Amino acid sequence: MRVLVTGGHGKIGKLQTIALAQAGHAVRTLDRTAAPRNAPCEHICGDICDPYTVRQAMQGMDAVIHLAAIPNDRHGASLEVLNVNVQGTWNVLFAALEAEVQQVVVFSSVNALGCVGGRRSADYLPIDDEHPHHPNSPYQLSKHLLEESCRSFSERYGMNTFCLRPVFVANGDEYHWLKHRGRIDNHHMQGEYFAYVDNRDVVDAAMRCLSTSATGYHGLLLTAEDTVLDVCTVEAARQCYPDAVWKVDSSVYTQDNPYRSFFDCSGAFEVLGWKAKHSWREEVIPGE
Repeated sequence: MRVLVTGGHGKIGKLQTIALAQAGHAVRTLDRTAAPRNAPCEHICGDICDPYTVRQAMQGMDAVIHLAAIPNDRHGASLEVLNVNVQGTWNVLFAALEAEVQQVVVFSSVNALGCVGGRRSADYLPIDDEHPHHPNSPYQLSKHLLEESCRSFSERYGMNTFCLRPVFVANGDEYHWLKHRGRIDNHHMQGEYFAYVDNRDVVDAAMRCLSTSATGYHGLLLTAEDTVLDVCTVEAARQCYPDAVWKVDSSVYTQDNPYRSFFDCSGAFEVLGWKAKHSWREEVIPGE
């Protein structure tokens, strides 16, 4: 399969490109940075905000994995965030439509739901793919709108669009940092529901989108099976989210995994057969 990866030089993009090449796919990357010397695949240096560059990059492709984005809110740059994340995604979708590319993987974020970052509490626990969207910042709004763009293209043109919603993405070498930052009294991590997902698992989800028989639009949360806490999930909820309404019985939800994530990724399993394989608990030596 011939696959275009936008943002191919980013944190996820680098690993994604390697995985695609190792799986035998022909890869083309589109990124604002120049290709490194001896780059392993074809590269186009350009901006997703330029529709003509995106059209050029899309020619001859069978699928696209769209990663290029501004990954957070930037003070005083709300318009830039919306332009890159929303208009840029629209350019990718329209170029895919013109080039008759049916399989489109778009990296959204858990932020599309609007219940992370401490701005608003979740409507219920565990948080799942059906959670209502309440975007509370330009970045969150941009992710919500790009998902709606994908939904629109799927409904109108029959395009298969997969909006992946990872929580905080961690490389394995970040686990020690994550363990020490993931204390129950860390207000930032409380706002993120102590969630993380391994970069390798995120890449695996995107790979599965290329071969799934699922059609239409899908918005799918991606998270590790556990939290970053040493405290069990039920106790963490009691301390940090005492007013939370559980959608299911919390004791039943955690009976097989007392540290189970506050995010329910069963949708990704049903659509892609995806389940996170990596956990910081298996890669960090106790006491370190």
